Amino acid sequence: MSEVSQLIQPLISTAAMSTLTPVVPGVGERDEVSADGVLNSRSMGISRYRQVLLTSGPLLFADLLALVACYLVATLATFAFFGTRYYPGLWNNVLALGLCHAMVGRFLGLFPASGINPVCELRNQLTSIGASFVLLVTLNGLVGQVTRNELLAIGIAFPLTILVAPASRFCTRRICAPFSWWGEKVVVVGSGAQGRHVYEFLYRQPQRGLKPIGMVSDNPNEYWLTDEGESFDFLGTTSELVQICRTHDCHWVIAAVAEKSDSEVRHILTQGSLIPNLVVLNHSVMMPAMWTSSFDAAGLSGLHIRDRLLFPFQRLMKRFADVTVSASLLILSIPLVAIIGIWIKMKSPGPIFFCHYGRVGRSGKTFGAWKVRSMVQNAAQVLDQHLASNPEAMAEWKRDQKLRNDPRIIPGIGQLLRKTSLDELPQLWNVLTGDMSLVGPRPIVGVEIARYGETFQMYSRVRPGLTGLWQVSGRNNTSYDDRVHLDNYYVRNWSMWLDYFILLRTVRTVLLREGSY
Repeated sequence: MSEVSQLIQPLISTAAMSTLTPVVPGVGERDEVSADGVLNSRSMGISRYRQVLLTSGPLLFADLLALVACYLVATLATFAFFGTRYYPGLWNNVLALGLCHAMVGRFLGLFPASGINPVCELRNQLTSIGASFVLLVTLNGLVGQVTRNELLAIGIAFPLTILVAPASRFCTRRICAPFSWWGEKVVVVGSGAQGRHVYEFLYRQPQRGLKPIGMVSDNPNEYWLTDEGESFDFLGTTSELVQICRTHDCHWVIAAVAEKSDSEVRHILTQGSLIPNLVVLNHSVMMPAMWTSSFDAAGLSGLHIRDRLLFPFQRLMKRFADVTVSASLLILSIPLVAIIGIWIKMKSPGPIFFCHYGRVGRSGKTFGAWKVRSMVQNAAQVLDQHLASNPEAMAEWKRDQKLRNDPRIIPGIGQLLRKTSLDELPQLWNVLTGDMSLVGPRPIVGVEIARYGETFQMYSRVRPGLTGLWQVSGRNNTSYDDRVHLDNYYVRNWSMWLDYFILLRTVRTVLLREGSY
């Protein structure tokens, strides 16, 4: 009988670890390795830090520009509206704010934030900004006193900054993305569907900061084409991974190993362990992509998933935001709705508002969604006649439940309401009464439930939204399957940060009329 080891207050379970296959970082025979197992390449380290600085610089500048500009505007506002005077510590406060954000933001991974999910980036950015203002007040209280002028300026600057700073960083990413000096190179390992789709996504989204340079696979005969028709560069096999990264000054590897055997995964990890940034995609089951973290279970690596929909306080905060924001917007929109109503009456007889009954809400309950009427009165008959005489329109309607050239729309005012989404203003009442939320899945009707299949249970966990991930991700230009996937992703990854991100993107989508018709 084997002897059982009795560790005192162990950090891990050695017995549990013994069930795993060890992975030891290793390289090819031609590579030189130092005593600690790290590649002897000083130039590789220098190039890595150079690229990090080049990528971080514009993002840090954008954040500081927004932070300083908002604080100075807030200070001027206190001078103009509250009669306060210039205080000598103004520029010291500006300097302190910038330094605090640079340090806290670096700790939160904002610089360079290569490949980070935009929602996580938004959370970290606003957390750093909030912490910087708190530190500013704390430091002023410790070394002197916090004046009324400073409190007023901070009270105005903080809400202004949380609106301006994300836009500043987003624009900077879009501006810098086309330049070769910005961003970090990444190699994708794996010739399966996951690897291909990851490559295509990063290829189309250079503003994320990770720019794919090619594919590494043990199946070089597989030849891929991106959706744009450009080929993937085959860089070599897994055994050559380290040398490939050294040759191309690449410090990121994304390995899609879900479809590979244990021996193949071990080989990839053996090589990839010597790369500064290794991301392993080893799941074929759909799970939350955000708000997850690694979990050490007796020395075994696990994934800690926290479903925020199961936390009552989180749901309460979402409902509180729905009520306060919808009530405020309803009051502010009264004059605009009155003007729109007069215009509709001039163009088409009939009521100003229209209630679309049969919308499916939380827990599968149906409700009536209110809208400003943008269609002619006999819309159903017009649609039936149009579909009966137009086979292409019939196919489009069956596929998407929408028509690009809809004959039911009131000429002029109808198109304007649709493109600007002003026809959905009355749905603020649905939000206030609890049938809908400000942010959520696209509200569907009963006949669409079958299109969702088993994922309808995910849809019915939350209230449908006035805006949502679908609306800011292409809207009418997306396929129906894409809508289902987007709704599914939203529910699985819901948080107040995701809602705030979608609300910010909604402003851009409405202003640019993205995907609207």
